[in-house]
Amino acid sequence: MTAKFGRMGGGAVRRTVLLAASAATLLGALGWFREAIALTLGSAVAIVSVAWLGSLAGRFLTPDRKSREKLGVKFALGAVLRYAFLGLAIYGIVAVLPDKVPWALAGLSTAVVGAVVEEFFEIRREREARRDVPGA
Repeated sequence: MTAKFGRMGGGAVRRTVLLAASAATLLGALGWFREAIALTLGSAVAIVSVAWLGSLAGRFLTPDRKSREKLGVKFALGAVLRYAFLGLAIYGIVAVLPDKVPWALAGLSTAVVGAVVEEFFEIRREREARRDVPGA
């Protein structure tokens, strides 16, 4: 597998957005608008969270030692603000749509599903590339 640990690549983000948008569109077409809103809000929170965690992992895994050592007050403040934002967003979803929490949880899981689907496509691309190489 060539995907880097902790990094949600562009393909996975596109698949996550496509998955969430498709599901929300389907729910809206069925007339389930509050469910579609809860799913969309959950997906947005998940995508922001995964993007931040991906940049964090990239910072820890960098070969440049100085980048790893620059985790100071600015980094701690960013982490606190991130968790405050995520907590407020999830609280807002639960406060505004208390009966639609399962749909918000489904939205929160779209980032994981998008990353898994992207990894399957990556494995398939690697296998096809090995078949195209003579002698492999």
